[in-house]
Amino acid sequence: MATMVRVEGTVHARLLELSRIENRPMGEVIADAVRQYEREKFWDGVREDIERLKADPIAWQEYQHEFALFDGTLMDGLEHEPPYYTPNEEEEIRARSRTESR
Repeated sequence: MATMVRVEGTVHARLLELSRIENRPMGEVIADAVRQYEREKFWDGVREDIERLKADPIAWQEYQHEFALFDGTLMDGLEHEPPYYTPNEEEEIRARSRTESR
């Protein structure tokens, strides 16, 4: 379903230019921009939450203690296990992730 959206002329011109440079439809450029904006808003919220937590010394101390408990479990006992993916597969996954995140 296509929907029209009104934007300023300068925004439309920039979208048109990005679309041409990247050889992609404007809708994809906009969708990527919206996803990026959502990620930024999410991480802004996380940072704000951490700052609020740090403002309460008791809550921050409890958080640090809980975090330390879980930190010790990472890879616990798996140091000598073979990797799940080969190095080539890992690079393919990273490359695909970089492409999809654009």
